[in-house]
Amino acid sequence: MADQAILSIREAVQNTNSKKLKKEHHTYEADGCVEEGVVDYYFDGKAIVKIVESGSIGDGSWVNEYYYQSGKVIFCFETITGGPAIGEVTKKEYRFYIKDGRILKAMEGKRIIKTDSKASESIATAKNIFNAYASKDFAGALCN
Repeated sequence: MADQAILSIREAVQNTNSKKLKKEHHTYEADGCVEEGVVDYYFDGKAIVKIVESGSIGDGSWVNEYYYQSGKVIFCFETITGGPAIGEVTKKEYRFYIKDGRILKAMEGKRIIKTDSKASESIATAKNIFNAYASKDFAGALCN
């Protein structure tokens, strides 16, 4: 059952990425949270179907992609890059497949991981950034 739902989510994500969507670009900054924060909303008609949020602070940066169906998050893809000024740069990727607010599958890189606070945090962030569209208070949605 979960496998079928995951396939359905993958199809929905591919479908979203293959469409010509209307994009709305916003920037924000918040001390101690983000430098050069960017939030791009993608619309299919009047519906938000994808949000890409990115930014950096110190020696780290991230790009988070959130996908939605009927206003509910179905997939999160997060890429975190960082490291010391002198030394090896690390890159981590997380994927979360979500149905009805529940995580069906969580992955770090290519391996399946236990659903943890990172996955729950991603769902909460996806909801917050979706709801922040109305107020444009991105720092309030992302930095608390």
